[in-house]
Amino acid sequence: MAGIAHWAAATPDAAAIVTLARQITFDDLNERQKRIAGFARAGGLGTGDRVAVLSGNRPESLEATVGLLRAGIVPVPINPLLTEPEIAYVLEDSQASLLFTDRRLEHPVLDRVVTFGDAYERVLDEAEPAELGDFARGRPMHYTSGTTGRSKGVWVDPVDDRDAARLSTAFRSLWGLDADEVHLVCSPLAHSAPHRFAMRTLEAGGTVVLQSKFDAHSMLAGIELVGVTSTFVVPTHLERILALEPKILRAHDLSSMRTLAHAGAPIRNGTKRKTIELFPDGSVWEFYGSTEGQATRISTAEWLRKPGSVGTPVPGAEILVLDDRGNEVERGEVGQIWIRDPGAETFSYWGDEAKTRAAWKGDAFTVGDLGYLDEDGYLFLTGRKHDTIITGGVNVYPQEVETVLLEHPAVAEVVVFGVPHDEWGQEVRAHVVAAPNMPLDGERLREWARDRLAGFKCPRYIEVVAELERTATGKIKR
Repeated sequence: MAGIAHWAAATPDAAAIVTLARQITFDDLNERQKRIAGFARAGGLGTGDRVAVLSGNRPESLEATVGLLRAGIVPVPINPLLTEPEIAYVLEDSQASLLFTDRRLEHPVLDRVVTFGDAYERVLDEAEPAELGDFARGRPMHYTSGTTGRSKGVWVDPVDDRDAARLSTAFRSLWGLDADEVHLVCSPLAHSAPHRFAMRTLEAGGTVVLQSKFDAHSMLAGIELVGVTSTFVVPTHLERILALEPKILRAHDLSSMRTLAHAGAPIRNGTKRKTIELFPDGSVWEFYGSTEGQATRISTAEWLRKPGSVGTPVPGAEILVLDDRGNEVERGEVGQIWIRDPGAETFSYWGDEAKTRAAWKGDAFTVGDLGYLDEDGYLFLTGRKHDTIITGGVNVYPQEVETVLLEHPAVAEVVVFGVPHDEWGQEVRAHVVAAPNMPLDGERLREWARDRLAGFKCPRYIEVVAELERTATGKIKR
């Protein structure tokens, strides 16, 4: 079971991390990671200690986080879009004792701050190399987006080398990652899915190509230029790609792509179908999961048979759909989604025992999503439990309403939410963003929606807005 150290010995000159301006070989990567770990250990850090990383997409960020994980030290990625008070909160809450960063902080919380660039290179030059395992002995402590209260770190205890190899092998096998992989990172490395795909690609001996920030045209050009075989995106990226002029979409050879994985938010059916048409046959995969863990995935062929589904459980996992009393509901009936996967890592919420207890029922966990299983065991999502609107004693699931509104050709984005109402308890409302150069009237959209939604589900008021409010991780705020 080969990992980074193996590839450093077997293919030392092979490209590990590539940007427009730089290339790091596997030999260089392995040596630099040994020195990163040596520096951390010389400062008294050991297994399970936290090191914060505040940075955009750059090679130092990826080499540092993966190198620390190979030593059993836990990186805490901080979203660079956070404000200074939010950054200070993560630093204090995680109890990180060292920060790697690509920017200057006016009020740093820590005494030990290493800035990427000359200071970082000096640290590597002076550090004594440490022995490392071949694989990451865990995963970063990512902070959830905090849609309910302050965000919390998702903590997983570091594992031994044997379990590290097993977890890496399982992920690489699931996604078919091998030494000829060329994986494009166009999403922030501070998020869990992009980081995990990049880390496992390196362990497979493949090449990670870093895009500093997402740009639709640059992404397509990059796929053609370097022969990208896989990438991870969110639906917003796909919307921006498909919004390019047709001549641009036709101009690039995308035939190298084997896997385009997307997740992170619902995708409208029209966008999914156009994505399937644009990329090579069978290359588009969707999965359902979260920072806490992956649950399902669905291939192109399956989705065309089951449009709107997020698939069936990954190998070894089981999906349970339960009512509020903890009983399984009938197929086709909406309930809370619980995931049972004995082979996966067990998480807790850092410093929050109550939230951890609420997330686990025996050996199954939930992140509060609602959905149903159809007669063939395919999972369909309907929203999140805390987003459910109760109007006149009837449940309305915002995602179901959003899916319908997004089918209107003039709607680019939508959020459905509830507001207090004296008679019904809550009233359904929506904010929508118009597609470029498309006229959109809220009342006419309501009339259109009434033909497609039950009366109690149809928003009582639809407001057209310039943009939707989002969290620092890009998720829409309700």
